[in-house]
Amino acid sequence: MPQVIFLSHGQKGIMDAVRMKFPNSSHAFCMRHLSESIGKEFKNSRLIHLLWKAAYASTTMVFKEKMAEIHEVSSEASKWLQQFHPSQWALVYFEGTRYGHLSSNIVEFSKWILEARELPIIQVIERIHSKLKVEFNDRRLKSCSWFSVLAPSAESRMVEAISQASTYQVLRSDEFEFEVLSDDRSEIVNIGSHSCSCHNWQLYGIPCSHAAAALISCRKDVYAYTEKCFTVASYKETYAEEIHPIPGKLDCRKTDESIMDDDILVVRPPKFRRPPGRPEKKRICVEDLNRDKHTVHCSRCNQTGHYKTTCKAEMIDSIEQF
Repeated sequence: MPQVIFLSHGQKGIMDAVRMKFPNSSHAFCMRHLSESIGKEFKNSRLIHLLWKAAYASTTMVFKEKMAEIHEVSSEASKWLQQFHPSQWALVYFEGTRYGHLSSNIVEFSKWILEARELPIIQVIERIHSKLKVEFNDRRLKSCSWFSVLAPSAESRMVEAISQASTYQVLRSDEFEFEVLSDDRSEIVNIGSHSCSCHNWQLYGIPCSHAAAALISCRKDVYAYTEKCFTVASYKETYAEEIHPIPGKLDCRKTDESIMDDDILVVRPPKFRRPPGRPEKKRICVEDLNRDKHTVHCSRCNQTGHYKTTCKAEMIDSIEQF
């Protein structure tokens, strides 16, 4: 089984299921969920900004610098983050290849479910099927206008890397290893292992500006050293298969309460009575279940457990008190 990368909210049930069914896979936390959690916990927008900077850090040195800044802003937030190992959310420590993706990015799909979640399961599946059919067709049509080697986002990243590569000086060590010099630092590039000491090539799957400079210096095709998944051909292949319409439903025959059809007894579902009141749509939080219930107080008899409108205690008439 090929190595699969999972991005989730880090719920225990999901983590246990992935660990059991895909033991060789890598599992990362969704940074959007993690940043929202730290924002709700500490109410500080700078912490969220620094957390994203740390997550996108391409070297361990930069990561440690951002974590030190988080500690300066809030030592409690730094301690809170220790419950999540950096390999679960930071690019530089992640064991698999995420190509720069830090969030699950399924907001649109979640909206599809939100629109249809009140429907029966068959209708939910039909709604998802219809949406995917339209989405696949739109992406096939969109990719027909692409004439570059890479998809637009990857192509723009590559063009920027090639443009910046012209400002570097390249020193060749052997067939595969190069030293790329800039105004303030130098990087080691190995075109054989597709690696650079800045780690951007390994993290994003697209040659960085240092790698582009090394490849151009030895007259290699820079695009040939890009991961295949970023090519337009791979994109078109992904959405080439059509999602066919589902045949129309068969007319169901009306049956009696119980009929025998070829000695098969038709068992009907139990009758269900809808409970009174509006259906609950909001999820019940576990923390809310553990909170102490609010104690009601009666303003008429000064007792707890009921309101004034439901009070049954006999009160002495105000005239009798005088």
